[in-house]
Amino acid sequence: SPGLPRIELVHEPSEVISSVLLQLNAVYYITKSLIPPLQRVFGLLGVTVVDWWNELPRDVRVARPATVGRHTIAHYYQSRHCPFCDGVSDGLCSCYADSQKVAVLTESGLGYLTSQLQSVYRICVDCVGAEGPMHSCVNTSCPVLYKRVRLEGRVREKDAVKGDVFKLFNW
Repeated sequence: SPGLPRIELVHEPSEVISSVLLQLNAVYYITKSLIPPLQRVFGLLGVTVVDWWNELPRDVRVARPATVGRHTIAHYYQSRHCPFCDGVSDGLCSCYADSQKVAVLTESGLGYLTSQLQSVYRICVDCVGAEGPMHSCVNTSCPVLYKRVRLEGRVREKDAVKGDVFKLFNW
């Protein structure tokens, strides 16, 4: 958020995990935390890491969190990725013409994400124990926690897309 003091952008890991509005500012961390030490190391070899970073293509994906009331600016941007086939398009994707293809893509995508989530749940059950609920995990050092939360969000998004498909094709 341009113009805000950095302290306003700092959140506890538990806040980031529990909120669909908050996202990690990856570009900030890459440019401020990773590139400077890499530049010092590779600069000895004559490599300019900053130039390499600037040349990398950026794939802009805007998450569509299902929120009521408060929105981030990302909520108002239009993604160039088709929510059904994940193809990149400037206008309406060609897959919209085939309602059966859209239904299959949506269902298979949701099924794939759900199976991934079930695998992560099995890992969490082994760690937390069969007795405790998955949301009782508070280990912010665990990469599985973040993967689980990210997958849960993606399943919610894909489920919302599935609802949109039913509305779109009047099923």
